[in-house]
Amino acid sequence: MPTTVDDSLFSSLDPVALRGSECSCGATVFPALGSCPVCTGVDVTDVALPTDGIVWSWTTQHFEPKPPFRTDEFAPFSIGYVDLGPVIVEGWLLGRTEWVIGEPVRLVLTKAWTDGDTVVHTYAFEAAS
Repeated sequence: MPTTVDDSLFSSLDPVALRGSECSCGATVFPALGSCPVCTGVDVTDVALPTDGIVWSWTTQHFEPKPPFRTDEFAPFSIGYVDLGPVIVEGWLLGRTEWVIGEPVRLVLTKAWTDGDTVVHTYAFEAAS
């Protein structure tokens, strides 16, 4: 079965790393932008974000998301904000529905849904230990 990802979110798929942008003013954002939301400057460069972080905040959703968000089979899932150092990123927290603020996590690729015969992948975070 073919697979796909949104390449604009990633600086690398092997090893997996998210693509952010860093401005000369010091601001880092995800996803990468062509201008800075802090100073409005355009002196920005693409950067690979750290792949290890800590749970900054989280919640578990116990109801199926509404379109256009989707999964093939619904089960309660956690979403969290992960502090990667220069930036905080929102993403799925995989493997369980109870987390601890400050818990170490690492970036992974995960299946999001199938679109016809193509498996669509996205990024997520899993426990680092």
